[in-house]
Amino acid sequence: MKYNKEDIFQMLISQYQFAIEFDPVVVKGMDFNYESSILDWRDACDLVSPKKLAKIYHKEFKIDRPLSELEDILINEDSRTVSDFCEYISKYAERENIETIKLLGQNCQTASIFRTLKQNLTEKGADTTELKPSSEINPFFLKYGGLLIDEVNRIAPGTMSEFEFKSHKLSRIGRNIMFTGIFAMIGIWWIWSFNWWLTLPIIIGVVTFQIGDKKQPEKLNLGGFQNFRELIYGMENKFKKAST
Repeated sequence: MKYNKEDIFQMLISQYQFAIEFDPVVVKGMDFNYESSILDWRDACDLVSPKKLAKIYHKEFKIDRPLSELEDILINEDSRTVSDFCEYISKYAERENIETIKLLGQNCQTASIFRTLKQNLTEKGADTTELKPSSEINPFFLKYGGLLIDEVNRIAPGTMSEFEFKSHKLSRIGRNIMFTGIFAMIGIWWIWSFNWWLTLPIIIGVVTFQIGDKKQPEKLNLGGFQNFRELIYGMENKFKKAST
């Protein structure tokens, strides 16, 4: 089973939407399309260097072609486009085959999707011992967020592409104190001289930020899915649309 070009592009969009909410470096509104250069895409998503990025995708999609081919596309980031990248991945990447499970004599695709997702998450290092269709998504996401998003959209591209996140108030306060402390330290150090007390606001900010990060976020919406059963149904719908 193969991906198509749109599948790969949808994965990139989902990754960007995810990064907007959870990576403070990624700026909202820097959208890209098929005709965007690789440089524009990397800049929008604050991605790693072309060679590292090629290695990541080569391994993730288990591409049975020389790594240098993918490197060539990404290194020539001014002349090659997102379309070139999507076409290459869709041509050589194998989409995971979801074998239908029989339950009570009936074929059940939802059960096979859940089994595949759980197995893949386990293989990538997530603790899925207590994971069930009725399990809430948010607690699992807070531990394995990026991994969950990548696996869901690799199996059924576009399933999770809308995110809303607002961290705990302490996290936001700590982050503001930390960045203010950093800029103040640089400015004072530049004008006068360094003193150890200049690091105090940074330390206070980091501690406050870490305390806030251990608390439940004020808002967390992952595509409107509340539990894994709803998520699996969403993935199944993507399969049905792809096959029509």
